[in-house]
This record gives sequence, structure tokens and C-alpha cells, in this order.
Amino acid sequence: ESVVLLLLAFLPSGLTIPDPRQREALMQLEASMQTGGQTVLTDAELQLDTLLFKMKQEEMLRADFPPAMHFFKARHLIRTSPIFSLLQKMPKGGALHVHDFSMVDVEWLVKNATYRPHCYMCLTDNQSIRFIFSSRRPRPLSHCSPWNLLETVRAKMVNTTELDNSIMANLTLFTHQDPATVYPSQDVVWDRFEQIFLALWGLVTYAPVFRDYYYQGLTEIYTDNAMYLELRALLPEIYELDGSTHDTAWTLKTYQEVTRQFRADHPDFFGARIIFTVHRGVNISVMTDAVEEAMKLRRDFPEFLAGFDLVGREDKGRPLWYFRDALSLPVERGVTLPFFFHAGETDFQDRGQRPRPAPAGGQLSFHQFHHLFIYHCNIIDLLNKPCVINRLL
Repeated sequence: ESVVLLLLAFLPSGLTIPDPRQREALMQLEASMQTGGQTVLTDAELQLDTLLFKMKQEEMLRADFPPAMHFFKARHLIRTSPIFSLLQKMPKGGALHVHDFSMVDVEWLVKNATYRPHCYMCLTDNQSIRFIFSSRRPRPLSHCSPWNLLETVRAKMVNTTELDNSIMANLTLFTHQDPATVYPSQDVVWDRFEQIFLALWGLVTYAPVFRDYYYQGLTEIYTDNAMYLELRALLPEIYELDGSTHDTAWTLKTYQEVTRQFRADHPDFFGARIIFTVHRGVNISVMTDAVEEAMKLRRDFPEFLAGFDLVGREDKGRPLWYFRDALSLPVERGVTLPFFFHAGETDFQDRGQRPRPAPAGGQLSFHQFHHLFIYHCNIIDLLNKPCVINRLL
């Protein structure tokens, strides 16, 4: 009511100059409605706020202002930015949108994982790479060159830097060339993006690497001063050196064990939870099985499994509505399975991909705003978590 009354006070009764006191009151009211607007800063916090504002102004006056540039061209500027360095040291709370196969620095993967014994690599027909750990020479892989034991390849080299850099280039989208030329369309960049995850698969799903990889991921999150993690994970089968595999429950249990170990080593870290994910390109039968598996895992790991989500390219994938029968199973059976859906991660707003009402109890991580839909979700008691600058850095 106070907002309405204040706005009504601005309605002109005649052609008079607005009262500057009313303008100031309106600006203060708006500021108070912002996140943290009711917080009263201490003298030390006011000093820091002044410093941050000064640093921000200085950065905005630079000719090479990072937010105005393509990220690939701005990355080195961000890493050397004084304000970014300061922000890194500040506590962040929780990292709520991290994916399992993209949570660790690519240099760690190459310098650590690929240097382990029994690591084989092959080159695919479309110039990507694949990895596998095996105690003996692996069977040939379709559309891939013969397997090469990296330990043997490196032993024949005087300098392995070029090989390592080549492997790194296959595990990231980053390019030193003009990104608009290398990735002229969404189709090209998404194809490259998904090839990277395929390349990582045999590397990260090897049991000894898997454990260390997740611990390293937690370390990097902790180093950036985030104290809690929600990880979207495919929960793949994990394999051993002899080729034997572990099921989804084992994978989730291992996540839990490594998290407990990390918390024991870092007592001020609050912990982590897993959001079980499935690629939206699967058919209804596979999705139904995945939801069944998610309900079982939620029953067995009620405190550690946070919920369920779909991943993958939304423009060419299937919308949530396509899987409505499978996604309705928990409610029909009286099972609590929270949903943390991606929604709006698309350039097309009117081609059937915009989010539609999801089953009750779902949470939606928005990448675009659809105001009427958000209003409707609030009415039916869905929790919305807008994330429009998701993964910016």
C-alpha cells in the first residue's frame, strides 16, 4: 500500500515541478526493496562498498571493458582484474548450478588424469578424442583411430607441452581464433560442446579418477569461497581398470563419501547435494525408467539427493511437457521427488520450447523471464529460481 500511495503522490494535479523530496523518497523506497536493501552497513562495510564502487568505475572507464567483449577475448582481462580478484576472496554462499562434467579446470584433467598409468586415447573421425583406462589394449572403437597408450607416446617425446595443449584444446570451447568464425551458429557450438563431454566421459568415469575429480571440483568451489554446492550429475556407470562397472547407486554413494571426506578436511564447508539429471533427448521409456530410478535413490539417500532435472540443448530437445506422464509419477505415487528444471535456455520464445506448467513441487531455474508463466507458477506454489546470468564466469 505504501508503494501505491507514494506513486499516487506523483500524479500531477497541475503543471507543477515535481517535489524533489518525493523523488528522493521514491528512490529510497526502491533501494529498500532490493536484495539487502534493509541491511544497515557497518563503518567497515561502508568503506568496502566505497572501494568496490571506485574500482567498478575505474574498470568501466577502460577501453577494453570485459563485459563489452566476447568472453574468450575478455577472459585474460577478467583473470587480471583487481575487482574480480577481490570478489573471488569474498564469501559466495552456495553454487547452485554446476554440472558434473564441467566442474574442474581442464589443466588438472590433462596434467593429472591423463598422466596416470593405463590411459589410452584415440582420435575420432570428426577430430574429437576419446579416452579409456585399461589393463590391456582396449578393443577398437568405431569411428576412432587405433588406441594409443599416452604413457608410451609421451615417453618418445622430448617435450610433451604440445601434446598436452592439443588435448586441452579438445576439452574446452576456448579458441585463440575469432570465436564468431570458429562458431558461426548455435548448431556448431552445441555440437562442439557435446563432443567435449563425450571426450571427457572415459576419462572422468574411471573410478580412481572419478573420486579425485570430484574432490578437486569441491576444492575449486571452496577456493572461490562458495560454501555449499548443488551438483547436477548424470550418475553414470563408473568402471574399473579390469572393465567391471558400478551402478548408479554406487556412483551416488561415492559422491556422498567424497563429500563427507571433504567436509572432514574443511570443517567450514557446509556440504553438497546431488541433482540427478537425464538428457532431454531420450525417449519416454528411458525417461520413465530414470524417474523410477530417481525415486528409489531419493528413498535411499533422502538427505543427499536433492532432486531431479533434465539437461541438454533445449532448442532441439524435447520440452518438459513431452515427458509430463513420466514426471507425474512421483506425485501419483505419493513420493517426494523435488524437480529443479532448466527452463528458458533457448533463443526461441514462440516455437514450443518455452516452459509449460510442471508437476506440483517443481523448482524452475530460469534462463529467460516469462513473466506471465512465473506469475502462474507462484499461484500454483512452484518455487522459481531465476538464473539469467548463469555460468557467466
